Amino acid sequence: MIPTKNVIAAIVMSACVIILYSLYFAPSPEEVNRLKIQQEEKQLVKETESPKIEQEEKSESISREESILQSDRVNFENEFIKGSIALNNGGAIDDFKFKNYDKSLKLLLELSTTIKSRQILFKDIAMCHYKMNNLEKALESIQLSLADNPDKVSSLYAQGLIYRELEDFEKSLSSFNKLLSLDSDNRDALYQVGKIMHQQGDYRNALDSFDKVLEFRPRDNEVLKAKGISHDELNEFREASEALVRSLDVDDEIIFNDRGVALSRLGYNHKAIDSYRRALASNPKYATCWFNLGKALFRVGDLKDALSAFQTSTELNPKNRSAWNNRGVTLRQLNRLEESLDCYERALKLKEEYAWAWHNKGYALELLDRPREALESYSVALNHKPSSSEHGGAEWEKLKKDTEEAISRLKKIIEE
Repeated sequence: MIPTKNVIAAIVMSACVIILYSLYFAPSPEEVNRLKIQQEEKQLVKETESPKIEQEEKSESISREESILQSDRVNFENEFIKGSIALNNGGAIDDFKFKNYDKSLKLLLELSTTIKSRQILFKDIAMCHYKMNNLEKALESIQLSLADNPDKVSSLYAQGLIYRELEDFEKSLSSFNKLLSLDSDNRDALYQVGKIMHQQGDYRNALDSFDKVLEFRPRDNEVLKAKGISHDELNEFREASEALVRSLDVDDEIIFNDRGVALSRLGYNHKAIDSYRRALASNPKYATCWFNLGKALFRVGDLKDALSAFQTSTELNPKNRSAWNNRGVTLRQLNRLEESLDCYERALKLKEEYAWAWHNKGYALELLDRPREALESYSVALNHKPSSSEHGGAEWEKLKKDTEEAISRLKKIIEE
């Protein structure tokens, strides 16, 4: 039998351990409450099926919105595809984006008998020939385009690039200068003029063109590098060094943004957040990075900071419909439903066929007990399947399934 005094000693010892733990290690009631609230917020993000936040990060290596593309041909493709015939033909634009230029050209030639706007049609045909290095045919097509409208900026730019590729620099400059007489702040034309001047050894006039761009785009990475090289040719080493250092600063912010994108895609959201913040420390006006930061914060349940990031993104770039959509989603998660509706409306003004925003608007209206309006929004969402280049098939199928279930649910409510 264990002596009574040993039992008492053991009890006393246990009591002391419990008291010490409660004093020094156990969380306070306030800490317990804080942790509980954080857990509930995270669970809300994980469990809620709707609304739909845009998940695709924006990497500067593939996004022209904030960075300068490093290839003239890609620059030409992205800047002047807007308003093209290809936009009215899904197959043509998909083939063009995925570099199937021969297929895109074939589709455009098939459209040539039905399209009224020869200017746009032949500009698009010239683009395909240019990408395939059929420069003589590209020139022939672009001249047909300009015959209908000699002052069309996009066609003048294309003509300038084609002449430059043919090494007819006098005619190339003539095309770009005519474009600049119509649009004096056209970044791409000024940059091309600067490059041609540099190539011809006229470094001072090249610098004049580069400086005009930097007046309204002071962080233009490509132009800063070109400016540094022109200064170097003039033995202006201090100015060359300053321009190249500025371009390296821009490189750093792009690198940290892209690093954040990669980390986020691998599921390392907290590390991604750190990387985005390093990019923003270098450039607080980096709209794309604010957008990416908002999504990473949303994923880890930090809704208030996510909302702040999306708000900053939309302030810096009001034309980013995904940022407006995600801002609305975050407001919804914070139960600020009327404000979320305003954000979805802003997104839809930018793109009426935006299925994600229609779905999210429907969900907010459903939560506001406005079933008929919600049903209408959900129905519109189903009519706007995005192209494969915007969202993968799996994303659309998930949205479609959720939307169809919501419609079925609302119809039962309305019939009761």
